[in-house]
Amino acid sequence: MPDNQLTLAVAGSRKTQSIVEACAAASPDERILVLTYTTANQDELRRRIVSQVGSRPPIEIMGWFTFLIRHFVKPALPFVYPGARVAGFDFASDPQHYTSNKAYGRYFNAQAQARRVHLAQLATRVADASRGAAVACLSRIYNTIYIDETQDLCGYDLEILLQLMKAPIAVRMVGDVRQAAILTNDRESKHKRYQYMRIWDWFREQQKKGHLLIEQRSQTWRCRQEIASFADSLFDPSWEFSPTISVNTTHTDHDGLFLVREGDVPAYLERFDPLLLRQSAGSAKNKPYNFMNFRLAKGLSWPRVMIWPTGNICKFLRSGARLEDRAAADFYVAVTRAEQSVAIVLDTPGNSPIPYWYP
Repeated sequence: MPDNQLTLAVAGSRKTQSIVEACAAASPDERILVLTYTTANQDELRRRIVSQVGSRPPIEIMGWFTFLIRHFVKPALPFVYPGARVAGFDFASDPQHYTSNKAYGRYFNAQAQARRVHLAQLATRVADASRGAAVACLSRIYNTIYIDETQDLCGYDLEILLQLMKAPIAVRMVGDVRQAAILTNDRESKHKRYQYMRIWDWFREQQKKGHLLIEQRSQTWRCRQEIASFADSLFDPSWEFSPTISVNTTHTDHDGLFLVREGDVPAYLERFDPLLLRQSAGSAKNKPYNFMNFRLAKGLSWPRVMIWPTGNICKFLRSGARLEDRAAADFYVAVTRAEQSVAIVLDTPGNSPIPYWYP
């Protein structure tokens, strides 16, 4: 089996830190590339690695799009478009629906900037046209590639990922498909059946084919057990996720899960100062509070969280009605920001077993 591994880790399991520690423990002559999608995560990885490892040359930290341009498109572009060059990056172009897959204009705008929306497809085309030369060159530059937040990849990114897994490079991936709330390209139709949480199906298929080994890491250092178990319950057992085990042993005078009636929200906010989360502006319209959206909270850890639920979340709480996959992932992100307590605003509890907090 190729030396490739995916660690599927729950929220609060120190996924990013595991990459930092692996870099710190690596041999000084091991050539390492660390990849992730969001700029915020790149900055966080860079800060931690410099803090614990220092700025030694064999470790590079790079964004996914920069990686595609630097190691696939720029060196191998002449195999597809002789004489062409990459003059920049076009982040804003719409999909070129009526342009042939072979046309230069599909992938580049008038200023020779590579269009983000078709960048991974272009990288796949030039890699295939190079007959393995692009990946072979990459394997001479790096021994190991770490990829953080792997669940964010989609479309032709998966084709690139498969080429990496077949190359003589050790690929180490960490992520949590339960937190698959964003994508590198949400307008890509390639591999649409594997978008968001369904990337878990693609990973399991690759394991069956012998391309990687999947490990589930189920310990959380962040969430108390009540919170972790509630977060697990958001997903149908058919996903086959390992139950989360909390190693948070901190006790306070307000731990666990609570419902709060809307009229009691001001008193709760004044007493506990929680991180106040909502799905979007539309799910807490005209409410006089300082909210953060679920997806923007990804990566944060907070002692206490208060959630303004959507209509579907209310149905789940009252009757156990299953959430759609993306809604479950977003709600999971919100719930698992909390270390000690989660409060959910709900006036009519239905059959919910969660107790009410009273001022």
